[in-house]
Amino acid sequence: MSRSLRPRLVAATVVAVVAAGLPLLPGAAANAAVAGTITLGGLCLDDVNASTADGSPVQLASCASGSAEQSFGWNSDGTVGVLGHCLAVAGGSDANGAALQLASCDGSAPEQHFAFQPDTTVLSTKSGKCLQVQGSSATAGAAVGLQPCNAAQALQQWQAAGAPASGYTLSAGTSATNGINGDDTPAFPYLDRNGQFYYQSAHSLYGATDGRSWDFYTGSNFDTATTASISKSGTNKDTTAFCNSSPTGANATNAPSGSGYAERNYCDLVGVWVDPDTGTWYGLVHNEFTPQPFGDGLHYDAVDYASSTDHGATWTIQGHAITSPYSTTRGDTTAFPNATYYYGDGDPRLYVDQRSGYFYVFYMSRLIDKNGSWGAFQEHVARAPISGKMSSASWSKWYDGSWSQPGVGGAESDVIPADGVGSGWIPSAQGYSPQTAGSVGSQVAAGTTPATSQLSVLNIAWDAYLGKYIGTPENEAGSNQPQHFYVTDDLATERWTDIGSAGPAQSSWYRWFLDPANLTGGAIVGRSFRSYCEYSCTPNDSEYTQFTVAPSSSAGLPSSPVGSGGSYRIGAGDGAYLAQSGSAVTTSTAPSGTAAQWTFTPTGDGFYTVANTGSGQLLGVDSTKNAGRAWDAPVTVAAQGSGGPTVGQQWSVQTLMQSPASSGSSTPTGGYRLINRYSDLALSLTSGNYAVATAPQRGWDNTGSAGDTRPVAAQTLAFTAAATGDLSGTHTLTLGGEALDDPNWSTTQGIQIDTWSTNGGRNQSWVLTRQSNGAYTVVNAYSKLCLDDDGGATAAGTAVIQWACTGNSNQQWTAARLASGGYTLTNVHTGLLLTTASTADGALVTQQADTGSALQQWTLG
Repeated sequence: MSRSLRPRLVAATVVAVVAAGLPLLPGAAANAAVAGTITLGGLCLDDVNASTADGSPVQLASCASGSAEQSFGWNSDGTVGVLGHCLAVAGGSDANGAALQLASCDGSAPEQHFAFQPDTTVLSTKSGKCLQVQGSSATAGAAVGLQPCNAAQALQQWQAAGAPASGYTLSAGTSATNGINGDDTPAFPYLDRNGQFYYQSAHSLYGATDGRSWDFYTGSNFDTATTASISKSGTNKDTTAFCNSSPTGANATNAPSGSGYAERNYCDLVGVWVDPDTGTWYGLVHNEFTPQPFGDGLHYDAVDYASSTDHGATWTIQGHAITSPYSTTRGDTTAFPNATYYYGDGDPRLYVDQRSGYFYVFYMSRLIDKNGSWGAFQEHVARAPISGKMSSASWSKWYDGSWSQPGVGGAESDVIPADGVGSGWIPSAQGYSPQTAGSVGSQVAAGTTPATSQLSVLNIAWDAYLGKYIGTPENEAGSNQPQHFYVTDDLATERWTDIGSAGPAQSSWYRWFLDPANLTGGAIVGRSFRSYCEYSCTPNDSEYTQFTVAPSSSAGLPSSPVGSGGSYRIGAGDGAYLAQSGSAVTTSTAPSGTAAQWTFTPTGDGFYTVANTGSGQLLGVDSTKNAGRAWDAPVTVAAQGSGGPTVGQQWSVQTLMQSPASSGSSTPTGGYRLINRYSDLALSLTSGNYAVATAPQRGWDNTGSAGDTRPVAAQTLAFTAAATGDLSGTHTLTLGGEALDDPNWSTTQGIQIDTWSTNGGRNQSWVLTRQSNGAYTVVNAYSKLCLDDDGGATAAGTAVIQWACTGNSNQQWTAARLASGGYTLTNVHTGLLLTTASTADGALVTQQADTGSALQQWTLG
């Protein structure tokens, strides 16, 4: 032996697992809880008399150090345990004041699911309400029960020693006001086919002489935009008659005599998408119609869709998109026989999700007391294939966990935070019913209709740094609070998690995102981004704040199909590969040499530069003029400037996803797009003239000739690691003087691999064998066991072990050569990189997201 054996302490249970021939599974203890106290106002939550009987009360008591009845464990399924039982809301009730008590633990019981939120409230994920000390103050013996969530309420401000942390850090810069033209909708930024930047907003006020217009602004970016000439064209300057004659307006009725509502319908354009087939502009239309339907002070809402074939100068409202599941007829007491009615569907927030090929619209409803007050703001979601171009029949609503209801007249679920342990929606049986008696407030208090959703009026973006969708709702809690941020992995399942809040306390009406690097797009943002707020904002009534959101550790970063510094061939689905030829770029069907290899380098905020491996020049577009963000803009290579890469030289890697038609999670298709940060267009590779260009993102081919005609296959990319020949053979894998090592010359399955000072022993020799897919198995020369992703887990931080060779993908590794001559090794199953913890002897080897760290860059000897 080249070094002495090091002792290992292995638990008997682990020995038994290994002896049974089973891999070690890090997730096997996923439900194990970290126990601790739950406190408020210096008092502890307490299982009264240390009872283990179902129905026993849980209330506040003086804290007793080490008391088992005050030690609560937060389990990964959302249950919170104490003395072998779990917290539950009595009777599964959603009523205000419904008491917290004990029950036999049942992870399938929704009334036992709780989430400790970053604002220190505790969410009951069944009801969407929070735990609050009952009464006017926190005193020993006080009961705990449900109330609508309000982080400013001191009796909801808990401390939970054992609760999981959010896993993110959030910070806010100073606020500014430049570029904002206040209106009665959020601003919606977009680019026309020629690269011209616009943003759009609207207002439709109620009085006879009040303004009603669709407003457009244009310029080089958001900060410099001024009123566009089309704001004065057609019906844009006065939408009164246009709205009254629209599909919604034609069926609307006027308010009673003497009303402040002068018209029967008011409509605003909210969000624009430019059709890559024709260049036609499409947009959603928010309608407020049939005012004061029960003599109250409000109205109904509905969402239509409109189109413009002359770049926004004139519009046609084509039909309905999303409408109420209930009647919108004036005075319909058959549909609404009791004290309340349903506002309908409005306040849409459009998101064009190019990753999945769907429009997603987050919209809301309210419940109205017939005497005029409103409450219970509910959040809903609908989606439609982008290829359907917003047509009425293309929309589906999210209802009871599936996209099963039509957009026009279909039922809809109220979306609430899931926080990793809840369903994320209110089941239909707990939703609003016009047959329920009582006011809105009394129904919310009784738990017969949901409280206002914390996700009310959600606007979203894709955060390329986090690898997640990020959302900001309006604040409807009734008190000023810092801005809350939510994330989700998948819009197809609508499970949002609160990751924290930052910025000044405010209420806020309208919100939207903007990428501070291009100042023209809000669909894709990075580590830092602008979040805009209009009305009831602080310190200015309309402003933006630059926020920075990041995982608490690098383990929270997403995996990537490209490794930092690795060389790749970039190939499209039509067989074309990107290559440099002289000072230009071209395509080839037979790529060879470094001219057809490209090196990806993270910018640190979710984007990459893409450099030709041979020349070192960066791939990009001209970011000084509109032509660089126009459809079919030429792509060039150029040196990086002294100030760093231009925004036109930055790209995000977009993973293409397939979403089930009805329910279930989205899955990767295996294809990718490279999205230019300046233009939001995709790299497109074909043959012939203009072989390399940027094109509008699309998931279908254009059968016409009026717009972009480049095929989908040309922007559907694959990245193939460009290794220098076949690496099969026996190698050492070293970094910083340390070698990948089979600890203690072990031949035991399940032992975690480490790194140790290079010693030339066979336990530091590894046999690489290339597989048919280009990946390698990596077998220790001494133990004859394969380098293995422990248990097939996919989480960052999963141990790398040795295990009997199976041929499975969790034992296959792709090698990407770096410009330095080293390699990254990426597990085929997880997409994570082989990573050692440090350059100290005995550092354990895990899999981590690509961070560009030297601890992920191996030399093959």
